[in-house]
Amino acid sequence: MKTLKILSILCFTVLFVTCDSDDDSAPIVTADLEATSITFSIIKDTDLAGTATIKGIITNIGDADFNSSIGQQTINLYQRNLGASAPGDLVETINFVNIAAGDSLAIRYTRPWNASSPAEGEFPPEYRIVLDYDPDIFIDGNDNNDDVDLTNNELTVSGSGINDLFRN
Repeated sequence: MKTLKILSILCFTVLFVTCDSDDDSAPIVTADLEATSITFSIIKDTDLAGTATIKGIITNIGDADFNSSIGQQTINLYQRNLGASAPGDLVETINFVNIAAGDSLAIRYTRPWNASSPAEGEFPPEYRIVLDYDPDIFIDGNDNNDDVDLTNNELTVSGSGINDLFRN
């Protein structure tokens, strides 16, 4: 009888351990919008002056499409001059609705630039892109517009890279 009890316990244990998990849920797919890069390009009028274009890129690095409604999110580009309070001056904004997984959106700002001036050459401004969401976006009932990682939604780069383009 003792052997039968031990054998029953062993069989039950083996059966319990070898059972597949009851978790048949699909992997969680989420959108993750990221402030990916800020790049510069110039058109020279002279060796030290011309037109600079500042381009910010936002990418959906998640594995799900970001689908939202008008007015719930924007991409903002700021220019912050030395000594100015953060975030600086809003120089461009884009409203958007959808970004497919793996796709990107660009924001551009074009302005005159003089690499020999103190305000641009010696003390160039910073440029910052920021994803800005409606405060209620996470409670609007739409899981397709919930950004899974808010820590990668802004990026700041010095405008000194524009001066480097004029020197090369």
